Amino acid sequence: MEKKHKELWEKYWQGETTLEEEKALLSGLEDQVEDDNLRTFFSGVQSIRSEKPTDRLMPAAGFPFRKLAAALLFLLTVSACWWGYREYQYQQQAMAYQQVVEAMGKIQLNLRKGTSQLESMEKIKYLNSGANWYENNKNN
Repeated sequence: MEKKHKELWEKYWQGETTLEEEKALLSGLEDQVEDDNLRTFFSGVQSIRSEKPTDRLMPAAGFPFRKLAAALLFLLTVSACWWGYREYQYQQQAMAYQQVVEAMGKIQLNLRKGTSQLESMEKIKYLNSGANWYENNKNN
């Protein structure tokens, strides 16, 4: 019996006992213990076990300030995220517009270069026209 009792104590201190085993182990324990500190400890455990839960620990009924604060915080968070996303979209559109303007400027510059080269080609075209006229009239 003493060995089983020791095994129960080992299980108890490791937190592995069932409620029935704890009741059997702790019943009449206060009378068996010689040490006053242990006796006080086990009587405290017994008194805690015998207490029934009370409504004192429940929050007082009334206006739910915490729920209201949580809802407001949620709404502020959502609106801040929405505003931030809108600002992000605006910045992306502005950056895309700037890139398009730069690309159009480069296209315009290259078109001007091409047009100036074509003008010089137009001038050279007339220099060659005399030789063509000579070749065409030679055969007649």
